[in-house]
Amino acid sequence: MDTFSFLSVLFSVIMGLALTEVLQGLRSLILARQRVTIYGPALIWAGLMIVIVAQAWWGMFGMRQFRDWNMAMYAAVLLQITLMYLSAAVALPEISGRDAIDMRAIYYANSHWFFGLLALTVASTFLKDYATTGSIKYSWNALFLVMYILLSAIAAATKSSWYHCILAPFSAVAIGTYAAVLSFRL
Repeated sequence: MDTFSFLSVLFSVIMGLALTEVLQGLRSLILARQRVTIYGPALIWAGLMIVIVAQAWWGMFGMRQFRDWNMAMYAAVLLQITLMYLSAAVALPEISGRDAIDMRAIYYANSHWFFGLLALTVASTFLKDYATTGSIKYSWNALFLVMYILLSAIAAATKSSWYHCILAPFSAVAIGTYAAVLSFRL
């Protein structure tokens, strides 16, 4: 077994747990649907977290080419997927008890955490790239990532419903396109 195969087991477990968080959140919403007031942006972001995690997992296969793994490389990748897991974990509300659930209120109560973690997840891509390749490539990909760090930072700082209601569908199109373009490059 090569080094990447060994390390990718832990990476895969964490990313699988991130997907599980979102999927269990969606399941809980379905089961509690009579007492949940749905909020569209929260559902869009939950769907996008599935795409983000799946795309990152797919892209991680490209790291199989690295033969000489060191602790900095391992830590950078582990940091990124840990932040991704935490983003996924706060994407949807925790549903317990029998009380009514207002997804809009919970979304804005947690938006600074969700978007802050999302911004850190995206920013950690640069650290991961530097740790694994020794450089940061300035390209359309880097420009896209910087744009998402800024959009997420603004979303973390604002409770403006118009911003969040525009950002969610815009992100669905942008991230969907980004994932589609990257998936053809593996």
